[in-house]
Amino acid sequence: MFDNLDIDRVAFSIPLPEWFPGNATTLPIFWYGILVTLGIIIGVLWAAREIEKRGQDIDELYNGVIVVVFAGYIFARLTYVILDVIQGGQYSDIVQVLNIRAGGVNILGGFVGAVLVAAIYIRFRNLRLWHYADVAGPALLIAQAIGRWGNFINQELYGPPTNQPWGILIDPPFRLAQFSNLAEFPAETRFHPTFLYESIVLLIGFILLVFLNNRYRDQWQPGTLFSVFLMWWGGHRAWIELFRPDQAAIGNSPITYSMIAAILIALVGLYLFLSFTNRLPESARRQRRRKRALKPKVNRSQS
Repeated sequence: MFDNLDIDRVAFSIPLPEWFPGNATTLPIFWYGILVTLGIIIGVLWAAREIEKRGQDIDELYNGVIVVVFAGYIFARLTYVILDVIQGGQYSDIVQVLNIRAGGVNILGGFVGAVLVAAIYIRFRNLRLWHYADVAGPALLIAQAIGRWGNFINQELYGPPTNQPWGILIDPPFRLAQFSNLAEFPAETRFHPTFLYESIVLLIGFILLVFLNNRYRDQWQPGTLFSVFLMWWGGHRAWIELFRPDQAAIGNSPITYSMIAAILIALVGLYLFLSFTNRLPESARRQRRRKRALKPKVNRSQS
């Protein structure tokens, strides 16, 4: 399907000064990083336009993005390292653990960490949580949809072998260990383009959420759009795990740790959606009202 696309992982290199530590003379800039950055920029631009329509502070959004993106990548790397260690990976020092350029991040762990940091930031700045959450959801979808093409260039994020015509070729040096035997998996073996499956679903999700936002912005309670995002994002990641042989599995089962996390995220989204649309069972509503009554009142800025 993409046989004629042969793109070098490195987009360009930046010369390093002679005094720079180490033996490297250039700093390679990878297409993966460029595409991820492009996706973030497009997502943030959409979020900024939407947050203004909601009457919120656009500068607070930009400031928060800087904090949350860096936090997200740190948590994503730490989650990957933890799961890699479970599978037998070894790391000699903290530099190896935090070296994102060496490859290996888990976006689900990054998302959870980013949400925690964002919640702290928003509370510290006295902002309206759910408005910012609503714009963050679609922004993440389009950013990830674009960034996934960096995985294609890196020849990663592919699934098991397939005979489907849209299967992609993976050069032997970039294959997972279980597919490295050329006698069993010849050079012409094709693999499921998992990156493509995910990119398409993410793009559809972005279009859907933008439509719902434009249609129901003035009708839905703030936070409702974010709950739909959680259901879409968690649900799609749960089934995409079936095409992720690189993920840490629980024992010998096809169930991965990321699949469990994705299902939990989707369930949280379902709970929030039912809550925001007043469709929770009566017992759950009573419990939620009781928690609200016990929660101390805090004056929050409406800006």
